[in-house]
Amino acid sequence: MNITQRNLLALLESTFNPEGDIHFLAIAEKEIQVHEKERPVHQVRVALTFQEGDTVNPYYDSTDLFVTIDEDNIQFKLEKNWADGPPTIEGSPIEFALGWVSEMAEPFYVSSKALAAAEANNHPRYSNNPQGNSHKEESKK
Repeated sequence: MNITQRNLLALLESTFNPEGDIHFLAIAEKEIQVHEKERPVHQVRVALTFQEGDTVNPYYDSTDLFVTIDEDNIQFKLEKNWADGPPTIEGSPIEFALGWVSEMAEPFYVSSKALAAAEANNHPRYSNNPQGNSHKEESKK
């Protein structure tokens, strides 16, 4: 995970998980161009669920967010397109989270719970060589 991805993960954590009860399952990002004269906007696909202690809810929600990324700043953009209303995916089993996020781009963050759920359910993309497909969450020290 590069520094920009770490900063993006930190922004998502501080925005959506201030109480520590959210578990990010998978996150992917890709650059899209909105206007040629403006900074490019990045689409960020986030799959998350709730957790209580070590227990993770077996269902996830997911949506696409939009941000601009500079060398030292990441800001949410196009909030009217994603902030109001229900998530794009709501209440789906977590074994599908990794596959759905991967449809947009290769995830830069995958939790061990998401990877285990995909492997246990023989997700075709992640069941044969999971270590080569994405970056796992970093262990908490």
